[in-house]
Amino acid sequence: MSRKAAEAEAPENHERWIVSYADMVTLLWALFVVLYALSDSNPRKLLIVSQSIDQAFNAGVLNGSKGSSPVFTGGGGGLSPNISEVKSKNLAALSKTLAEFSNRNHLEGKIQVRSDANSITISLADNLLFDSGHAELKPGSQIVLAEVAALLRTLPNQLRIEGHTDNVPVNSVDFATNWELSANRASTVLRFLSEQGKVAVPRMFLAGYAETHPISDNATPEGRALNRRADIVIVYPTQEDIEIVLAGARGR
Repeated sequence: MSRKAAEAEAPENHERWIVSYADMVTLLWALFVVLYALSDSNPRKLLIVSQSIDQAFNAGVLNGSKGSSPVFTGGGGGLSPNISEVKSKNLAALSKTLAEFSNRNHLEGKIQVRSDANSITISLADNLLFDSGHAELKPGSQIVLAEVAALLRTLPNQLRIEGHTDNVPVNSVDFATNWELSANRASTVLRFLSEQGKVAVPRMFLAGYAETHPISDNATPEGRALNRRADIVIVYPTQEDIEIVLAGARGR
């Protein structure tokens, strides 16, 4: 009677180390990306990397037939960070918080939030911050700017602080034209955000536009009132900025 031959043992898998090695390489790659970003002081690059990493670690794995990524938009592994989605979320949060603040403090209509393709603007009526023809902050305006500063500290973006006037010539011994008045008001807001609001100075720059950037008709008192304002513009990277950054990264 013949005996059944013993089954051969399964060969030992000598390639299991590859899985651990691949995990280690992935982690090292992520580390070097972060170190590279921190070595560059360009805040737009830091914004892109920060938002991409945040979304990557909170969004799950790649999905879709073409491998679309939670970090990058576009089919087939496109390389444009989804800045638009981030901006939309920030716009909703800023609008809600500032609307609630305005209601609590009876400031309806004096704080407005609007956006365009590459920025979000917090617009403060000039009579909320300044007396007519002056660039010193009015008593009580500090509360408004402190609230705005607290929101700005939660964002990594560059900030353009703008001063605007209507088209009526300035009536003040301190300022020769609306150019000087608008620039000084922008400087006053920037200094408060930096010194009292603790917003990082390298993130901010200012511009005085006088009457050259109206948002309403200067032919009416209501329109002129809207044009007299201080704007805090939260700047987002453009598609061109993103492509330049990615091209530079590929070149290295």
